[in-house]
Amino acid sequence: NVHPKSKPFYDHVIGFTYLDGRIWFRNYQITDQDEGGLVEVGPRFCLWIIKIFSGSFSGNVIFENPTYKSPNQYRTEMKIEASLRYKMKAEKKERKSEVEIIPKEDELDEIFHTITQDELKQAG
Repeated sequence: NVHPKSKPFYDHVIGFTYLDGRIWFRNYQITDQDEGGLVEVGPRFCLWIIKIFSGSFSGNVIFENPTYKSPNQYRTEMKIEASLRYKMKAEKKERKSEVEIIPKEDELDEIFHTITQDELKQAG
């Protein structure tokens, strides 16, 4: 009498490893009990510790990760960085527009100059 939806029993080994400030979770199935063969069957994931409390979800803070940034803090820093880049570009553009370009006088500009009556009176 085997139920059609029943699944076979497998021995599992769950591994927790602390590395790089994270807790790595792996789930293995024991394939050969004599030799101790393991096959990773999942799920696998990694936990990044933010805070450890003395109670389940409240209480005194036992540990707090100093390198953790909340998503809101990260987005705020990205916006500030983008605004600083914009300000730098605007200042550069403003400084560039403040530079006055003085054209060199061309020696050939006087070739086609027509002498007016006022210039004749002043010269003569």
